[in-house]
Amino acid sequence: MQQSTWFTPEGLEDLLPPQAQKLELYRRKLIDGFELSGFDLVLPPIAEFTDSLLTGTAGHMAVETCRFTDQESGRMMGVRSDMTPQVARIVSNRLKAEGISRLCYVGEVLKTRNNKAKGSRSPIQVGAELFGHNGVESDIEIIELMLESMQTLALPDIKMSLGHIRIVTELLDQAGVTGAKRAALIDILERKAIPEYEAFVAEMNLAAALQEKFNALIHLCGDAQAVLTQAASLLTGTSDAVDAALADLASIVAAVEVNQGVAVHLDIADMRGYQYHTGVIFAAYSGGTLQPMAMGGRYDNIGEVFGLALPATGFSLDLRSALDLLPEVPLNIQGTIHAPAQANAELSKAIAHYKSQGYRVVKSFDLPSLPSGSQVLVEENNQWILKKA
Repeated sequence: MQQSTWFTPEGLEDLLPPQAQKLELYRRKLIDGFELSGFDLVLPPIAEFTDSLLTGTAGHMAVETCRFTDQESGRMMGVRSDMTPQVARIVSNRLKAEGISRLCYVGEVLKTRNNKAKGSRSPIQVGAELFGHNGVESDIEIIELMLESMQTLALPDIKMSLGHIRIVTELLDQAGVTGAKRAALIDILERKAIPEYEAFVAEMNLAAALQEKFNALIHLCGDAQAVLTQAASLLTGTSDAVDAALADLASIVAAVEVNQGVAVHLDIADMRGYQYHTGVIFAAYSGGTLQPMAMGGRYDNIGEVFGLALPATGFSLDLRSALDLLPEVPLNIQGTIHAPAQANAELSKAIAHYKSQGYRVVKSFDLPSLPSGSQVLVEENNQWILKKA
């Protein structure tokens, strides 16, 4: 079948020059930055058996994972929709790491469905994960690396949102909210449906002190320092876990404001990713966009199914969605040289020499048609020298 125009599937697109060149330059900048911060690069395969790809905390990604039958083994395989579970498998099962491990990664992922609000269906995921430490210090390290990465990309107007899963889950535990009711209330919080939330809480028949906390919960969002003051007044003493979560949030806000100078928006009722996150959650935005450019959080006990349960925290950034906001970067090329397309050992040596000096050398099939002033390799006295056309 012949078509005048060939279309890629919805949400999947080509990257043409110069966009592809720009993406590769920034990808390299990010990975170099990760490695200079002590994070070692790993490259998982694009597909693997769903037994490991969708195991444990990764089970919630089943609906976003493209699956197929492996013709070699007959087993079900999946194309990754997120690289974090693969990195967890590597550190738990392949490296069998003891102590602290810092890993970074980059690669394309694929999602079954197209969500135009969230960008491409095949993001270029760049990220870093820190395994083996369960203190707030590692959360701060990862958050600062995320913000430094966005600054490396020279993204404009960087802002950050922050939350902590444990505060809401502790309050739900104290209220005895479980099963379908718990899922319904978390869904309401995720949607920020305030009238629906207020009606739900009114029917919960809570003790007065707990009722006050639930009434205020969904409104505890805004400037981080102001929210911390309100939350400390209202929630301190709720439980040891809540007190620890508030202390961790205060430490993170202080570190980000001092070390990064980035404005922090704190949302105590943020439940994004509650299916797998176990503590701090965070996201970074740029240029007034509504969707985060980078996001992450703590997900302790990752890798348990692989035989090594580890505390973990990390983030990932979608480089493809950031591409339009990235400033143009000139290629590090000294200039363009044209060479005749012929078999000649000395010519090959000359071409290799100029390439090593940072020149782009293009084989020309019609040297006389080159624009005036073009640099051309010309043979004179058995030597290849540069001349202008």
